[in-house]
Amino acid sequence: MNFQKWNNILGWSVFAMAALTYISTIEPTASFWDCGEYIATSFRLEVGHPPGAPTFLLVGRLFSMFVSPENVAYSINLLSGLCSAFTILFLFWTITALAKKVMAYTQKTDERSVGDNIAILGAAVVGSLAYTWSDTFWFSATEGEVYAMSSMMTAITFWAILKWESIADEHKADRWIILIAYLVGLSIGIHLLNLLAIPAVAYVIYFKKYRQPNLKGMIAAGALGVITLGGIQSFIIPGIVGWAASFERIMVNSLGAPFHLGSIIFIILLLGAVVYGIFYTIKKDQPIWNTALLSLLVLMIGYSSFVLIMIRSNANTPIDENNPENLVNLLSYLNREQYGDFPLLYGQYFNSPLDRETPYADGDAVYYPDDRTGKYELADDRKNSVPNYADEFKGFFPRMWSPKKNHVKAYKEWSDFEGKPVKYRDNRGQMTTIRKPTFSENITYFVRYQIGWMYFRYFMWNFSGRQNDTQGHGNFLDGNWMTGIGFIDEAHVGNQKELPTYMEDQKARNFFLAIPLILGLLGLLFHFKVDPKNAWVVTLLFFFTGLAIVLYLNQYPFQPRERDYAYTGSFYAFAIWIGFGVLALYDAARNLTQKDLGQNVGILLGGALGITVIGSLFGGGGSFGYLMVYMAVVASVLLAVMYGIGQAVKDQKLQAALSIALCMSAPVLMAKDGWDDHDRSDRYTARDIAKDYLDSCEPDAILFTNGDNDTFPLWYLQEVEGYRTDVRIVNLTLGSTDWFIDMIKRDAYDGKSVKLSMVKDDYRQGTRDYLPIVERKKSDKYINIDQLIEFVLDEKRQQVFGNGQKMNFFPTRKFRLPVDSAKVVSNGTIPTGYESRIVNAIQWDVKGQFILKSELLMLDILANNNWDRPIYFANTMPKSSYFGLEKYMQHEGFAYRLVPYVTKSDRNQFGYFGEVEPNIMYQNMMEEFAFGNMNDPDIFLDENNLRFVTNLRLNFSRLADVLIKTGDDERARAVLDKCVEMTVNVNTPKDVTLIQICESYFAIGDMDKGMDMTRQLATNYLEHLQYYASLDKTYASTVNREVNQGFAVIQQLKRLGKQYTVEEMADYIDPVFTEAEAYYQQVVGSNPNQGQQQQNRPQGQPQSQPKAQGQPQ
Repeated sequence: MNFQKWNNILGWSVFAMAALTYISTIEPTASFWDCGEYIATSFRLEVGHPPGAPTFLLVGRLFSMFVSPENVAYSINLLSGLCSAFTILFLFWTITALAKKVMAYTQKTDERSVGDNIAILGAAVVGSLAYTWSDTFWFSATEGEVYAMSSMMTAITFWAILKWESIADEHKADRWIILIAYLVGLSIGIHLLNLLAIPAVAYVIYFKKYRQPNLKGMIAAGALGVITLGGIQSFIIPGIVGWAASFERIMVNSLGAPFHLGSIIFIILLLGAVVYGIFYTIKKDQPIWNTALLSLLVLMIGYSSFVLIMIRSNANTPIDENNPENLVNLLSYLNREQYGDFPLLYGQYFNSPLDRETPYADGDAVYYPDDRTGKYELADDRKNSVPNYADEFKGFFPRMWSPKKNHVKAYKEWSDFEGKPVKYRDNRGQMTTIRKPTFSENITYFVRYQIGWMYFRYFMWNFSGRQNDTQGHGNFLDGNWMTGIGFIDEAHVGNQKELPTYMEDQKARNFFLAIPLILGLLGLLFHFKVDPKNAWVVTLLFFFTGLAIVLYLNQYPFQPRERDYAYTGSFYAFAIWIGFGVLALYDAARNLTQKDLGQNVGILLGGALGITVIGSLFGGGGSFGYLMVYMAVVASVLLAVMYGIGQAVKDQKLQAALSIALCMSAPVLMAKDGWDDHDRSDRYTARDIAKDYLDSCEPDAILFTNGDNDTFPLWYLQEVEGYRTDVRIVNLTLGSTDWFIDMIKRDAYDGKSVKLSMVKDDYRQGTRDYLPIVERKKSDKYINIDQLIEFVLDEKRQQVFGNGQKMNFFPTRKFRLPVDSAKVVSNGTIPTGYESRIVNAIQWDVKGQFILKSELLMLDILANNNWDRPIYFANTMPKSSYFGLEKYMQHEGFAYRLVPYVTKSDRNQFGYFGEVEPNIMYQNMMEEFAFGNMNDPDIFLDENNLRFVTNLRLNFSRLADVLIKTGDDERARAVLDKCVEMTVNVNTPKDVTLIQICESYFAIGDMDKGMDMTRQLATNYLEHLQYYASLDKTYASTVNREVNQGFAVIQQLKRLGKQYTVEEMADYIDPVFTEAEAYYQQVVGSNPNQGQQQQNRPQGQPQSQPKAQGQPQ
């Protein structure tokens, strides 16, 4: 058998299967989160968020430059799919390379039989296909993000070091080391995750160079790998730029050199020194140092892709985040300074007070190039800008550090917080007692949340199964791992026999029966048994791309999104062991004796029981123990079956084939259950929702947004498809940065610049980041905002505050925006017939103690706009982002328009406000808006999409309600029918957001459709109540809110039947209500008429969070 031939054939065949999978399931356009930004910045080579991805941008540009604008997103998504398929190819070859060594150890010879080769190739097929269809990797493979390309670079790097190992004693073998260094350099321009393969690479080199490893050498190799990793991340990446920036500043400020000359001289000197070192080591015959310097050189060449960021930033592209035009700004960009800092090994806890004597320390000064002086001037000295916490309230390895209120609450719940009382004299001299988290509580949070919830849960999603795709925060209803084995899952997430239809039928509910997990653990144990050195290498890859990231990220609770995408490298390593499961079973057939079988079964079952007992002593849940026993039993059965096959069948080829056949069940299960919730083909929701935001705006509008999902898809549409470029998007989260203000002050395509009175010196970093509100005397007088802005921009008006800083301030919280009534009528700001409602000025009171720079920006825009351009606010922003202007908001679709009259809020139960303008909103909702195929039952709608389903339902229901009140039943019926058509199908929840649709149908006399919706709602909520009643007390006690909501909906439906005299309602709803009432009493323990009960959560478990899409939990 020609092994190399089959290695190539099967490798490329697996690549083809993976590529076909990803091409068949990729999203045809931009998706949510960062994808819209990456696609836009790739297509036009613009500057995205820190720390940048120039390598990805260049390759993305290459993939997208030959297609039409509407196909750009598909092309870049295709790039992710192909990168992912190449990852699978290199995984296949990695497994065969490692498996050959395993086989050599088990057979004690380099000679392999045909059966051995079949087993090796089969192991690679099983492992690579398992990873192909793993949840997290498949998700990343179908969207235009950096993680797919980053995974490919990690896979190539690990494969390359194995190639080096196979020829390490040959001439010029070290070329592979130099290639790896270049790959690492390129990878810096994609994502830093690739660096985490370096410790594993170090051990491959060590084990090859030192055939008899010892503890001292192991420690030294590990230290060298970690130092290399840390050196690249902490010294080379920021260091080269930082040293060059310092050299540049000295050259310019001290020697009078022009801008950039110092940077150029530094780079020339650095490259000259490295090149000189290379020739010197050749001359002195020092191959190790020569390889090291060559590696450093090619790493810097790869890293030089960041020059693209500076070049494009100097072009002032429409998207120019952080404005890294020079090395000084690039250093801040690379260090991700805008995201803040947090402790890792030593630091503060969430309630640590500031030091009495020195509450603030100095930060690093910020400079900027001033064209007027020709020097780098001080933008922010950052004096007293860094909080300095009291030493007695700091601790080692602080995991609970964020002081945000909701984070603190969750810290306490996850850690069973009691704290250690410590007396402390505050800065006013008063003695107070603070309960400092104990180290035990700190570690409890670390284990339960950071490891258990934010890593182990993701690991189990990929190799055991998943409950649903709803983001969870610790409750048993959302985002948990599952297996599909009843007694395990019931111990983990409660009764699964009486699930509501919507829960049971969710496409993201995937069960793998833990088969991939069992095979992986078998492969891991087998690998350590026969080839511990290479098993240690894979373990390092597994650790550094998994748990090491957990240690480094130090995540707080309530993350904005699930973070499993960060750990794909760890799941990649485990997929190697899934492949080795084939070798373990093949070895059992060939070499296992009856005595060995008994010992192995005893070890597996005894170990599982031991771990279960130990876990129970420390309060571990029963599900983990059941899982351990289940896995031990299944593994024992597999070994016994293969032992039996070995006794009955002596043909090694057949033994290998049967081992492969058994293990292929893992990837087959993963593909079967995973396809429907990873298939994004024909889903255009993110693009169309972005279009709807833009189409909610009149021409030449200014649209205020807040988050990623109401900004990045809009950027994609404008930058790539050229759609509605007249609308200027002002993201208020970014509005506190000087570079974003620079962006919106420039014209972009058809979008005119935003007029401001502030000049750069007024909003530069460190200037007016926040402005206190200081009311010297109470007054009922409202002050024009243009006068207030003039006041806060006048540095003569500064005063000294408690921290010793001189700051501008607002002298009032009563703001006034004058209205030019003639202008707002002539330019169409108000609809015809609203003229009599125009006020002389918009007046409002600002809450809080200070005003942020982003709010100052908003005020400046409002003052200078003077009603010339339409002003809109996205209706998905948090209420605080509307800055108290809610009573002047007009609802026209996916945005509120600022209008010069007091609006009449029609409904507020879902947090909406403002007044619906029926004609404009009808035009938008019924004729202008697109919905991205969300009404297709075959399209999978994940949680992000379902949030917008909720948004659409509420928009439709508000519009219908207003039309009914104005007597326009015909248009109201059309609106209701459109809502049902677009948002009510098997993929969407029949939840509380539909109750107004029921009422509106009844209000217009369409009893049949109202009853149809009533039945759907009542059936759904009754199923949920029945499910909650079936839970044992541990789980039932945590769903009081959900039970209250479900019963309230059914109660409301009964009320609607009486209010609108629906003949069918009583016969239908009365028995439903009686049954619901019984379930309510069973769960809550009281009569529903006695009022809602307080929830009683188990100690240490965060409360179930209300669903963004309003669905029952």
